[in-house]
Amino acid sequence: MSGRNVHPGRPGRAGMLLRRADGLLMEAAGEHDPRERFRTAYLAALRGAGAVLAATGADAAPRARSRNAWVMLQRAAPEFVMWADYFGSHSETRAALEAGLPREIGHTQADEFYSRVGAFLHDVEDLIAPAARLRGPAEPEFGIGPRVIGE
Repeated sequence: MSGRNVHPGRPGRAGMLLRRADGLLMEAAGEHDPRERFRTAYLAALRGAGAVLAATGADAAPRARSRNAWVMLQRAAPEFVMWADYFGSHSETRAALEAGLPREIGHTQADEFYSRVGAFLHDVEDLIAPAARLRGPAEPEFGIGPRVIGE
């Protein structure tokens, strides 16, 4: 993820969103219901997308035509297009789960999705960590903890 134009003044918000994403991913790890594990991991991915948007300054831009996080991610950080496509393809499932509609999600599918979210958040961290280091030692870094993949 090198060569990215990250705004050094934004890592605080980006770091906060990444911490929230990490918390949601840890919460997802404890979910026994695969539908809840999937849903919570998806929310973690959304927070990760928000961290990228904050780091690139795209969240401060005038409202784009799309409010879809995955479309905005593609525009703000082209190196995340593959991730945006992957998570965008799961948006309908997440929306159905949020609405309480029946969607069959097995443990294997939920575990795979959870692992992908973890990999995505590592890529997000790789993007924003250099910007956080630019803040200098006087300002606290956002301290990203380890991600547990699987159960």
